[in-house]
Amino acid sequence: MMHWDYWRLITTVSVAGFVGLLFDQMLLTMFVATFFYAIWLQGTWNRLYRWLKEPKKSNPPSIDGVIDDVCREIDRVSKQNKSRKKRLRGYLKQFQAATAALPDAVVVMGDFGKVEWANKAAQTLLGVRWPQDSHVRVNNLIRDPEFHKLLHAPVSKDSVAVVASPIRPEQQLEVKIVNYMGKGRLLIARDMTQTIKLQRMRRDFVANVSHELRTPLTVLHGYLEMFTAESSAEQWGAALPVMQQQTQRMDLMIKDLLTLSQLEMGEKPLEHRPIDVGDLLRSIVKDAEQLQQYQQHTINLELESDKLLLADSDELRSAISNLVFNAVKYTPSDSTVTIRWMVNKNNGCIEVSDNGFGIAEHHLDRLTERFYRVDSGRSQEAGGTGLGLAIVKHILQRHGAELSISSEIGEGSQFCCYFPLKHVSDN
Repeated sequence: MMHWDYWRLITTVSVAGFVGLLFDQMLLTMFVATFFYAIWLQGTWNRLYRWLKEPKKSNPPSIDGVIDDVCREIDRVSKQNKSRKKRLRGYLKQFQAATAALPDAVVVMGDFGKVEWANKAAQTLLGVRWPQDSHVRVNNLIRDPEFHKLLHAPVSKDSVAVVASPIRPEQQLEVKIVNYMGKGRLLIARDMTQTIKLQRMRRDFVANVSHELRTPLTVLHGYLEMFTAESSAEQWGAALPVMQQQTQRMDLMIKDLLTLSQLEMGEKPLEHRPIDVGDLLRSIVKDAEQLQQYQQHTINLELESDKLLLADSDELRSAISNLVFNAVKYTPSDSTVTIRWMVNKNNGCIEVSDNGFGIAEHHLDRLTERFYRVDSGRSQEAGGTGLGLAIVKHILQRHGAELSISSEIGEGSQFCCYFPLKHVSDN
């Protein structure tokens, strides 16, 4: 306590004054005593300073008085700081663990956009590695012009940009920057590739449905406007088959849309039961031979296995019929269509192949999209709705199966339906 310092000073000066009085040098002895007391006090403060500067290499001065009070207060504040730092480290670990588990990329940026921390997803989506890229400016790692505009613009709720991933250019990222703890900023990037693809498919779907329905409706409307009460039977006779064809086309399209909707929503429960694939394929071949486009086609049926397939009979027939009918409709009249059922150690496979025109490689990934057509004119002439392969894809997905498509121009196409072995049985 402070009174110890007063008593110590008073005692020192008093003793020095008494000794000086004995030798008739009271002022001199008091001055000398005060001088040495000041030197001692300065040394004590120096030890305190060294302890504050390097607490692990020296000990605090142990002396009663204000210095001891200062040491105690410093020790108390130090312990509070340690406890606070421990809590902050805990919060930081929780934050890092939480952001590390996010599928979105998170980058903490400091002054001048320098990387202060990044989660694992940041490396996958943005190529920002932690801790290798510590204190590197993020605009040196991501060189997209749209991102640079976003980085240098004032932060607001609209600070969002869609950029290509520097790791995979075909991947689209939604990048957002938000303020974080004062001057800090958070960079958040989310993979929007699938969302953008779905949005494009939705726009294309609406546009395609409108287009597909507009054509037959325009034909019907044109004929109806042309006819009057005085129209001859010859005029009606020529127009009615065309009108009937267009209404059938609309009816088929609506049925396919409803079927596709039911498959996507899972409204109809699957009824798995053993199906004799040979009998099913023979029945589909007979139906294909009744198609208008079937002329001089050759359909080969190759049954390399007599095992049964556990599936929903109606849906399986619909899927394989679509593939076989497409092979007949979209190949020349003298083409060969081969239907094969085989089982190996990995899966069961129903394969439909032809030696027709073939399909260019850039079309293959989009063939199962709704209304996607390789040749729109030829597809409409064949009476297709553009929904057949989309229906096949969803049916196979409901059965845990996969559709594989391969093709070469001038060589033909091959559609393989791979079913898991658990759906293949002996009886």
